[in-house]
Amino acid sequence: MEPLRSSDPARIADHRLLGRLGAGGMGVVYLARSPGGSLVALKVLLAEYAEEPGFKERFRREVEVARRVGSPWVVPLVDADPNSEAPWLATAFVPGPSLAEAVTAHGPLSERGLRLLGARLAEALGEVHRAGLVHRDLKPGNVLLAHDGPRLIDFGIARAPEDRTLTATGIVVGTPGYLSPEQAEGRGGDGLGPASDVFSLGCVLAFAATGRAPFGSGAVDALLFRAVHDPADLEDVPAGLRGVLERCLEKDPARRPDADALVRELTADGAARSEGTSEATPQDEETDGWLPDPVTRLIAERSAAALALPDIEHTLAPSDTPAASDSAEPDTRETSGPAQAEDARLAGRRRFLLLAGGAVALAAGGGGAWWAAAGDGGPGNDSAKAAASPRRPVHTFALHGDLSGPQRETGRAQERGLRLAVEEFNARGDAPFTVKVKTVDDGGDPVASARLAAQLTDDPTVLGVVGPTTDETAQAALAKYDAGLLPVVGVSPGATGLSGQGFRSFLNARLPDAVLPIYAGNYLRGTARSRKIGIVVDRPAGAYGTTLSSSLANYLNSMGYPSVPDVVSAMRHDFGSAVDTVRSAGADSVFFAGLPDRAALIAATLRERAFTGARVSGPALLDEQFLKQAREGAEGWVMVATVVDATRKPEARKFAAAYRARFEEAPPRYAAEAYDVTGMLLKALAGLPSKSRTRQNLLAAVQGGKYTGITKSFAFDAVGATVIDGTGGFLWRVAGGAFVYDGPAPLTA
Repeated sequence: MEPLRSSDPARIADHRLLGRLGAGGMGVVYLARSPGGSLVALKVLLAEYAEEPGFKERFRREVEVARRVGSPWVVPLVDADPNSEAPWLATAFVPGPSLAEAVTAHGPLSERGLRLLGARLAEALGEVHRAGLVHRDLKPGNVLLAHDGPRLIDFGIARAPEDRTLTATGIVVGTPGYLSPEQAEGRGGDGLGPASDVFSLGCVLAFAATGRAPFGSGAVDALLFRAVHDPADLEDVPAGLRGVLERCLEKDPARRPDADALVRELTADGAARSEGTSEATPQDEETDGWLPDPVTRLIAERSAAALALPDIEHTLAPSDTPAASDSAEPDTRETSGPAQAEDARLAGRRRFLLLAGGAVALAAGGGGAWWAAAGDGGPGNDSAKAAASPRRPVHTFALHGDLSGPQRETGRAQERGLRLAVEEFNARGDAPFTVKVKTVDDGGDPVASARLAAQLTDDPTVLGVVGPTTDETAQAALAKYDAGLLPVVGVSPGATGLSGQGFRSFLNARLPDAVLPIYAGNYLRGTARSRKIGIVVDRPAGAYGTTLSSSLANYLNSMGYPSVPDVVSAMRHDFGSAVDTVRSAGADSVFFAGLPDRAALIAATLRERAFTGARVSGPALLDEQFLKQAREGAEGWVMVATVVDATRKPEARKFAAAYRARFEEAPPRYAAEAYDVTGMLLKALAGLPSKSRTRQNLLAAVQGGKYTGITKSFAFDAVGATVIDGTGGFLWRVAGGAFVYDGPAPLTA
């Protein structure tokens, strides 16, 4: 549980708020005490959505659905007011972790545990289906664990199969990676039925059995494609359960078992239960040991902590401002700022970014600049660090990067940016603590990345991490960091899925790759005045190429703008056919969705064809490899990236001078970004009372605040995705055989 923020009310209706349990796309979930004294999870719709009829109607439906479903394995609705100015609902509080949290932190369940989990979730789904509804978003994060079994939550998008009022054919609703093929294909109305939930249950059980999603990770489009066309990854599923899961994961809905059949298959006494009944009579011996011991202990600890919370008499506050507690929770007023009015003002720009399908929004920036906080002193050095008062507490920030592998230049730039920020902080006479730097080098190896993340997580002195460097090493490390709730800020990984997998402690300080093609589309339509855009997708680029191309195509289609796609197989090294295809279709510009080595091939082809139109690509081409291999063919290419040139950005000139003085060279790409996020972490930590400088409180302070850096402004939403005021995309072009920074990318054409 996180402490209440200064912007949170003390009460909602007659419920006294005790803390924050989490936040989602539509609202905030609080731990609260009901008027009768029981603990509840109270979900309230955010004010910015409460005024929009569509969101309010969805919330009202969630309340109606929760009232219709009665099962011991569904978290019961306690109270609700969907018609209030700030609609809310309260459900019974379950002190256990989600299935996602438990498996990520403590590993897969045993076969016995899997059978109990599956049977009771199937019983819950049976009740949902008998009520004439489909849940439609069954995933590990929507399953809470208790001593006697799981509890199904979140009916926000559940509805009857024939209900088409909130969805339509072609719109994907739910969580990629756990969607049925019919959901992935956007089938609306009658295309979705109870069998869709059974498929999702199979995905959930596969995750619980192996610790990984059955259709992998990566870009949303890739996950949807695999759900429709690829077999599920069931390696490591216990042999006794593999057949059941294979039937659940049939592509054809008609071949899947129904929920009642699953109960019979997964329980020894299931066949004795009457058809169409989900009455459960669990005995203590049935649930003993069904969860790993660490999870059982975690449930016990959280249950004890819930019992220790003050009763209703002691928690009533005389005003709407939460009372200070004896635990010295941090005061986040300095960093939280009034965001609601600004969010409403920028709603149109938020919708613009959401066209990309990424979890990204725009909001107003705020907070003090790091240079102002650091004072006007020059760059720190070892002697300055030594001069820091020995009486100061000492905290450690770590750099997790590729310092010796393929992306070592990026990793080293981030390390130096972090070190410069720390040295300047330590040199301040009024610094409330001293910061040590710890670096770990994964060499670009995901296996090493996971191991090093576990080491940093186990080191109690480390309060924050900057890194890792790449998508692959970040994907491998984030679960380890999440297990210890160690704040980790990424400045170079761009895979959209990293911010959508529920990692609580990951803050992605750059826009995901899925958003950048919108800037590219605006550049091509506006600056380049292109009339028709050719999109060349290079298969070897994998999820990165698919994400860029599909995002651009979707954006252009939404704007009614013509584009011509063509896909190049990994077996081909000749781009002539693709270039001729898009040109013959009338394309006067080319967007390349691929990586540097193959980009050199298409660049050479375009030069040979004397193509004079705009040539644009994504951040991967901002690499010296492209310049070396493409040579003259690289001239004139434009890249949309998330990084600035600190030597040419006015706000970063002071940093650039300090970097030169310290490291005797101009700051490379990503040094300023690492400097910025380190300053953000330092400012947030310095704003906490000394006894409250913990990982959890630091994470809450950063998530609840806004920070204005030298590269851009930073804030984060509930899933750790960056919230940017203005633009988070920047243009670069190749001129004279070098990359030249062209400033912010256009928000409109």
